[in-house]
Amino acid sequence: MIFLTGGTGAIGGPLVDALTEDPTPVFLLAREPSVANRPRITPIKGNIVERNALGMTSAYAAFVRANVTTIIHAAAMTRFDARLDVARSVNVEGTRNVLEFAMTCPRLQRVCALSTIYVAGRRTGVIGESELDHSCGFVNAYEQSKFETEQLLRERMPRLPIVVCRLSTALGDSADGRVRGLAAIHHAIRFLYHSLLPMIPGSPDSPVDLISTDYAVSAVRHLATAGFVPGRTFHICAGDETVSEDELIDLVIEAFLRYRPAWRRRRIEKPAIVELETFELFRQSVEAVADQGLRAPVAVLGHFAPQLAFPKRFSDEGCRSALRAAGIDRPSIRHTATKVIEYLIAHNWGGVANGIAEGAAR
Repeated sequence: MIFLTGGTGAIGGPLVDALTEDPTPVFLLAREPSVANRPRITPIKGNIVERNALGMTSAYAAFVRANVTTIIHAAAMTRFDARLDVARSVNVEGTRNVLEFAMTCPRLQRVCALSTIYVAGRRTGVIGESELDHSCGFVNAYEQSKFETEQLLRERMPRLPIVVCRLSTALGDSADGRVRGLAAIHHAIRFLYHSLLPMIPGSPDSPVDLISTDYAVSAVRHLATAGFVPGRTFHICAGDETVSEDELIDLVIEAFLRYRPAWRRRRIEKPAIVELETFELFRQSVEAVADQGLRAPVAVLGHFAPQLAFPKRFSDEGCRSALRAAGIDRPSIRHTATKVIEYLIAHNWGGVANGIAEGAAR
């Protein structure tokens, strides 16, 4: 039996769909279990912030304890603008609660915890899958809280069979471009479309690591089940197939012209790529003059775009080797980005209202 937390998120939702293809029953922990029952999927009301059996009823908790063999922990606070104490309360303490519950499950064989490649924070250069500790600092509280969560997971690895899957930014489905919930990257694309993105931090050749949602889901599904290797950390990311910041902007603009030809008549300038200090001065000036047209996009960018000023590449050799053996290929992010932009334009960015400062993972 699989016990899944975070099954309604940007990764968790598609992961639930994928798990329905397997014969193993799945019990899905959710604060509001409104997910309709499907074959082998049973929603359970609960919350990872609850210390007492994750908020489950005693009957459900006893059943899960007695039967669970795999825990996939995907629930997280992914807002880039969250305060550190709030992010910690969900990401660190919530994970602690999940691990405490896992310790009481006698048949447990696997715990797969989802994380982010950006536990690397402000580091630069090549980041290995086994690397964690550093003193470079972080761009936002989300990154720091996930770093601290991984420290906790490593402490518990001698006592529990744990694998950590660090996810890159999942852009959307590689086949049809579908996006489940808008994240900061999607809003940044929308702001560019509306000429509300005059500058972004970084450099033209800064690598941007993006993956398709279906690749992320296939990788997690395999590494949490048939491909499980306890004690390992895997980078589910673009690896050597990143796009540069300049190339990504050009790709987005080309897609606008392809799927909304009238956009050409707007004569919108390509955003300038500037040093982080210049971007910070721009952000402060926007806040000072209270420019309503720019405050929202600059607020979104201010919580995640500074990461572009710390260029890094993530090694995924271990992950690619494990997935290659299972026949799981990584779709082209250039193709995926084009399909996602087509989807966003066709669906008007999903109504534009939700998730403006959310992260990528869940």
